[in-house]
Amino acid sequence: MEIQAKPFGISERLDEVANNLAEMEKALLKGKREVELSTVKFVTPLSILPLTVYANHNGLTVNCTEDPTRDACSYLDTIKFQQGVTCLPNNEKHYLPITKLPPFENDNVLGQYEERILSQANIQHAGWYKNNVKYLTSELVNNVNEHAKIDHYWILAQYYQGSNSKTCEIVIADNGIGYKESYDGTAFEVETDAQAIKNALDGKSSKSAKKKSNARGTGIPNIANLFLRGYGGKLIIMSGDSIIYYKGDKRKEILIDAYWRGAVVCINFNVKDVNMYNYIM
Repeated sequence: MEIQAKPFGISERLDEVANNLAEMEKALLKGKREVELSTVKFVTPLSILPLTVYANHNGLTVNCTEDPTRDACSYLDTIKFQQGVTCLPNNEKHYLPITKLPPFENDNVLGQYEERILSQANIQHAGWYKNNVKYLTSELVNNVNEHAKIDHYWILAQYYQGSNSKTCEIVIADNGIGYKESYDGTAFEVETDAQAIKNALDGKSSKSAKKKSNARGTGIPNIANLFLRGYGGKLIIMSGDSIIYYKGDKRKEILIDAYWRGAVVCINFNVKDVNMYNYIM
């Protein structure tokens, strides 16, 4: 079985993620324990972290079959694909490795990871930006801690320098119960994974198990409002058999021929200062 990582835009990379997961699931169904990662052109968190988490969760090995001296394959080795790390190396400040962490907001390694994200931005006035990055990671991890019912999650972040701007992409993934199952037995119980993701984006909280409860959550809606409208960024959420991609007010839905146990959340945005309090509830 072959999977790929090409230098696509986000919309195309979503199709690539869906295709890669389907290929990996086919390999499992055929009893295979190895897949080949070919045509590696450019590595992004959205392309690579789901492969890492899916492979680890299902006991698969992903082999980079191209020339190992090529930049992309060499970079995969540098960021510790596919094992990841549980603590950050002190002697390396030029990359962020795939990192596996416990779902607690006060985790020291998460704080170090946030600082490393900020240091790589290398912008002069990072007041609001610093607060916003820390707000983003803490809200996403808090969401994992409250809903996923697991003992670890994965994170990967990267910067890309364009001609006029610098883009940051942060992805957090887990193999917890997923969005749909978190709504079971609540007032917002739904039939599909896509509906469950939309519930979260609409602020319909899954915290209460009381069927008549109408409790609302602000974490995911605030993230969406801040990074879609404040930053003009992009938001991707994958859970179960569905991927939902938001860019501004536009939405794309992808049904995948595989099943993601848990959730993946990706935020892609330009590095700049935005007052978060203009966008959060």
